[in-house]
Amino acid sequence: MDRKSLFFLIAGAFAIAVPALAQTNVVVETRLYSSAERKIGYEFRDDVNALWANLPNDGAEATHRKLEPILAYCDAQRRAGRRLVSVATTQEYERYMTENANGEPTEWIDIACPAAYKLKGYLHAGARQAPEAIEWLDRAIALAPYYPEAHTEKGFVLGQSGRLPEALESYRHALELAEAVPSAAHIKPLALRGQGWVLTEMGDLDGAQRAYEASLEIEPDNPLAKNELEYIAKLREKQP
Repeated sequence: MDRKSLFFLIAGAFAIAVPALAQTNVVVETRLYSSAERKIGYEFRDDVNALWANLPNDGAEATHRKLEPILAYCDAQRRAGRRLVSVATTQEYERYMTENANGEPTEWIDIACPAAYKLKGYLHAGARQAPEAIEWLDRAIALAPYYPEAHTEKGFVLGQSGRLPEALESYRHALELAEAVPSAAHIKPLALRGQGWVLTEMGDLDGAQRAYEASLEIEPDNPLAKNELEYIAKLREKQP
């Protein structure tokens, strides 16, 4: 497996040819859903999760089609004079309102909507359609400021496109959320692996090693991080 292919695994991106990755996304989304409070659009959570689970069998085209009614619903919630936000808990909502206290009426929308936007971006990422992928991921980020999966997916797309400094920034933002927001803590090892891959590509072997070792402190048996550390060791051997 070459380095570009490995990035798909490390960063947790498109998985049509690797069904286990789609299942991993289901686990991640389900973990977030289980802790998120139910708000407008909650009825679509199971649908979004089912699209992740069935992605290896349905394929991208069918998943795009099945996703459209959910996206249309989420888009329809936007109205003039009303701000939308999607967060997991009352504490996060209160934090958001404190940080954005401008008096604008704000509606709390369910986590299903940013998850649907993220899935749309994920599908475009798999088709190597970076501009479209980033557009949808940015919509997820704008709607759900504490939703880390959109940042790690954006980091993948940027890295895939060779935009390494921007990819690194996306992973670092995900890590900041993992440290600051309890509902985002689960993303930390994935964000660290993505950061490690980008730093390796940028030639920062020390930084990459630290990122992978930090990820292994959380997930000690992760084979991808272990393989990357072996790769870094081989790169060091080639250095003068």
